[in-house]
Amino acid sequence: MMDTHTQAFIEEAFDLLSDLEAALLELEEAPDDSELIGRVFRALHTIKGSGAMFGFEDVARFTHTIEAVFDDVREGRLPVTGELISLTLRARDLIRLMIEAPSDEASLPQDAQTLIDSFHAFGRDPRQTPPHPGPS
Repeated sequence: MMDTHTQAFIEEAFDLLSDLEAALLELEEAPDDSELIGRVFRALHTIKGSGAMFGFEDVARFTHTIEAVFDDVREGRLPVTGELISLTLRARDLIRLMIEAPSDEASLPQDAQTLIDSFHAFGRDPRQTPPHPGPS
């Protein structure tokens, strides 16, 4: 049986995930809207923090990566693109599944790792990647 605090977290997380989805769909139409970007960031930040507090460590670790990308978006270092919105909607669905059926395993589901890799690739600024040395 689940305690009332954990149940409250789950209910709040589902509300946040619904708001996240709505904000992402609106952001698709207005990619420069700083209020929408802030809504997305805050939803991710709250899910991450509350997830860690209530023992959903896998949710917190997974969400942290997405939150970091949206922090870069908030700071103007990354643009909102269709690809970012699509990735984030896929991540939202996976977060919901991870909350509905928490894993006893210490590792993230394979789908989560694939999305994390995609977010890491998205967040890289090619101008900050050191050039490959030429042939010797």
